[in-house]
Amino acid sequence: MTIQEDAPLLITEHELIALIALAGTSGALRCRSLFRLDDAAGAPLEQAGVATLLERGLMKVEGESLVPAGPAAGVAAVLAASNAWLEAALVTPKAEHVYFLFGSGEGALILSLSKYGVHELRPLTDADGMFKTAIEMVTFYLGSAPDGRPAAATLRRHLADKSFHAVHVKAGRDGSLEMASGEGEGLATEPLPSDQLENRVRKALGL
Repeated sequence: MTIQEDAPLLITEHELIALIALAGTSGALRCRSLFRLDDAAGAPLEQAGVATLLERGLMKVEGESLVPAGPAAGVAAVLAASNAWLEAALVTPKAEHVYFLFGSGEGALILSLSKYGVHELRPLTDADGMFKTAIEMVTFYLGSAPDGRPAAATLRRHLADKSFHAVHVKAGRDGSLEMASGEGEGLATEPLPSDQLENRVRKALGL
């Protein structure tokens, strides 16, 4: 199977379930929970994932073992070693975009969710690259406004103990920004100068 270097790896939910189960680490299982796959996990979907990964050349059998192959080998390695997780939700007048960014100091991936169940995976440099990418996305959708305004972005940095830091940024029709930290209703908001977006968001995420 050949994949263009800049092309995303298309992967289904049952294939993700299979790769996560194969990795079996606490980091991989944390990914499964964050991807909202806990309820779907189990033998039937895991077996379906193995079958399609084998068919697509993204997994092979070595002796008695299943081994990820091709681009899936890198995905499995990042899943297994992941110790940093970031969820990004972007709401615009035209669409909602949901991303999960996960990885470690050795490498990271961004998972772009599709409502049709076939998602896109793209590589990132490392865990810090995750946060840089997320802030670039927030700046693009709220600042450049390709889908129009008003628009909003929520970033959640998930921690290993299942706690998280959340920050919400909104852009009004005139492009003015405001920010709130935490979770729940009635959060206090404050104006956010565009040139302070990265520093303020990083601080709110505990970075």
